[in-house]
Amino acid sequence: MEKALKISSFFVEGKKATLYQPLESMVEKNLYQVNTNSRLHTNGQTMEAKVLGEKLTEGKSSEGKLSSPLLILHCFSEEEEAVVKLLQGQEYFSFPLLCINNLEWQKDMCPWDSPALINTEKDFIGGADEYLSLLEKEIIPKAVEILGEEPSYYALAGYSLAGLFALYAGYRSALFSRIASVSGSLWYPDFLSFAKEKKMLNKAERLYLSLGTEEAKTKHAVLSTIEGKTRELVEHYQSSGYCVNFELNPGNHFCEVEQRIEKGIRWIMK
Repeated sequence: MEKALKISSFFVEGKKATLYQPLESMVEKNLYQVNTNSRLHTNGQTMEAKVLGEKLTEGKSSEGKLSSPLLILHCFSEEEEAVVKLLQGQEYFSFPLLCINNLEWQKDMCPWDSPALINTEKDFIGGADEYLSLLEKEIIPKAVEILGEEPSYYALAGYSLAGLFALYAGYRSALFSRIASVSGSLWYPDFLSFAKEKKMLNKAERLYLSLGTEEAKTKHAVLSTIEGKTRELVEHYQSSGYCVNFELNPGNHFCEVEQRIEKGIRWIMK
């Protein structure tokens, strides 16, 4: 049975952000409310808020409310629709999901400048730091304002270049405690050495990396390095004490994209 969702969308500098909140989890929270009122201050305005009962002690916000984690997923619009559809049928999907699209993929998701893989394509522009600042300072705060509470933790997931960005963000921000890089573009020049030399700002509680079995089977000199680099990075994270899961999926880079994303989300969020 598909879970009903409350859906809220907004735009920040051309990026479209859509917040999906399972209504079932919202109702469950309300069942624990008591008749004690507190005041919540937001943008200079005071609103009445309910304080949850003492039965709920973990994952509370500063106002005493039970808070859920917030999962952030960067994706194309067609992926977003399919992933949300998959999640609606999953029992574990009880947390808000923030999907962001309308991205400049070869800029927003890339840590530094790099030549195009094919002569007919545009070069990669290192705009990840600039976009990450926008994400932390404007997009996420707007989502939290809609939620009305601070999440218990933040998780970040993405596929391909967005999977590369998810890992890179862990080195530039202390916000994300769970990360899924699904078929991440870990072939990206110099990323492996960067990831092994630097330390994540928040030692992630869970790291998920995956790859398709056919992704490295290409004559392209750069793309053919993907499996070796991914495995080397997994070994680095394991030896560094991270809780990391590496999964191989049948097929090439474009096989069952939404299903692979859901598997990554399932592992970091359960």
